[in-house]
Amino acid sequence: MDKGEINYMPYKDPEKARQYYDTDRKQNKERYKKYQIKYRETHPERISESKKKWLERNPEYNKEYYQANREKIIGKSKIWRKINHKKILEKVKLWQKDHPDEVLERIRKYSKTEKGKACKQRVETKRRVRMREIINTLTAKEWLDILEKYNYVCAYCGTEFGCENLPTKDHVIPISKGGNNVKENIVPACRSCNAKKHTKILIGGNSFG
Repeated sequence: MDKGEINYMPYKDPEKARQYYDTDRKQNKERYKKYQIKYRETHPERISESKKKWLERNPEYNKEYYQANREKIIGKSKIWRKINHKKILEKVKLWQKDHPDEVLERIRKYSKTEKGKACKQRVETKRRVRMREIINTLTAKEWLDILEKYNYVCAYCGTEFGCENLPTKDHVIPISKGGNNVKENIVPACRSCNAKKHTKILIGGNSFG
């Protein structure tokens, strides 16, 4: 503790030191509060690590506290997320960019759950509605011609298609962004690349960057 901000405890005996600290803290609440705020601002990593270790040693406290203060914690969390919405999105995007394989694995696991299946059904329904509103002239022959043009490999990563790696139709300009289901807007893609591209419009090459 910095000298002058918080009084030093003049006792070597732990019990007397604790009593002195408790008394001094009650008499100087504002001073302690300012010191704690300053310390948290200048040592965020140390605070986080200390809290993590304490919770690991006392897992029952974390569970009991959450159950006793569930509504309060959820309320504070919602307010914090609302205030820091943009920061959270930026962090999520950076994490997804650095961990593409883990993102795909999480998507696969989620798609097998009941919520995931319901979500997929809603997406497919919206997609069918859009398909009725766009130019939809792609034929089976045109699709085979596109595959032949690309030598039966993924347009993005060059992986060869086969029984275990079936081709998917990828819209260069996504349907959600005004693209049409026509041969000029279709390229063959493996499932992995199609999922990574998602609704992006690639400019200046086939890189996901």
